[in-house]
Amino acid sequence: MAAEKTVIRDPRVPETGGPFNLCVTYNGYVYVSGLPPFQEDFCEGLRAAREQGLPLPKYERKSIEEEAEIVMNHLKWLLESAGSGLEHLLKVVVWLRDQSEQARFDKVYRRYFPDAECLPTRTRMQAGGTPFDCGLEIDAIGYIPGAHG
Repeated sequence: MAAEKTVIRDPRVPETGGPFNLCVTYNGYVYVSGLPPFQEDFCEGLRAAREQGLPLPKYERKSIEEEAEIVMNHLKWLLESAGSGLEHLLKVVVWLRDQSEQARFDKVYRRYFPDAECLPTRTRMQAGGTPFDCGLEIDAIGYIPGAHG
């Protein structure tokens, strides 16, 4: 049987209406697009503006801690909807708008992993421009346990 790409959605994770899927699985792996800290109210306005060809709404930044928590929860929920979990992440890329916030970001990030063995590999970079000037964006690759025999 050939492997097929499957689009994964979770009702708790809002879609921006952009030309991409937030999460797909293929051959036992989970691929998560860059997740910004956008909640449904902002995404609803964003989708409507895109559909109607109107100016895009302005994003109101939150603290890096709050934005990190939103993104990590969205990542967790998408992985769980795919049959995986944070403990099954292999690679994470973190794009911070401002590297001076890395310690505050890391404090939130570590809470999502019970021990050092669960931590995935990670690259953290300062982004020249994040979506709507938000504080961070995270993309990830993981696996679905048991999918590879």
